[in-house]
Amino acid sequence: MEKNTLKKLEEVLKELSTYEKKGLDTSSLKIFIKNYKEFIKLNDQYLFYHEDITFENKLEIIKKFLEDKKVFPRINDVIQFANYRLHLEFKDQKESREVTISRIIGRIRSKPELKESLKTAVLSIRNEMGHTIPSKKSKKEIISAETFSKWADIIKNI
Repeated sequence: MEKNTLKKLEEVLKELSTYEKKGLDTSSLKIFIKNYKEFIKLNDQYLFYHEDITFENKLEIIKKFLEDKKVFPRINDVIQFANYRLHLEFKDQKESREVTISRIIGRIRSKPELKESLKTAVLSIRNEMGHTIPSKKSKKEIISAETFSKWADIIKNI
């Protein structure tokens, strides 16, 4: 069914190409088709890999995500993510990045439902970064958006 829907979308895009030459903006449809293809691919992978990952391995993946300095360049970024996206209510801390991340992992270990909140938060941030189109993105913003996108693809499957 997904493949049929994808074919129909691509046919619609093909039919609109004559109007595109006259000035119709089809970029949103192209982006949607690209995202839909990615969705299909990830769903197929999810069904294949979902059973193989233990809870401890999932926590290790989350830890690697939180340690990624392209995603969270400063310790304050990790704390803000934990506070605003996971609602953990950390105070402004003097501890190291490692200690803060281990505390976040500890809370996820004690409340496994936080893992789902983390997934939702990462996917939400990826969508915000991907669909926010300022007039000109800096190289740092592009790298950050791409990194978040990669992590979102990984975390979605845990």
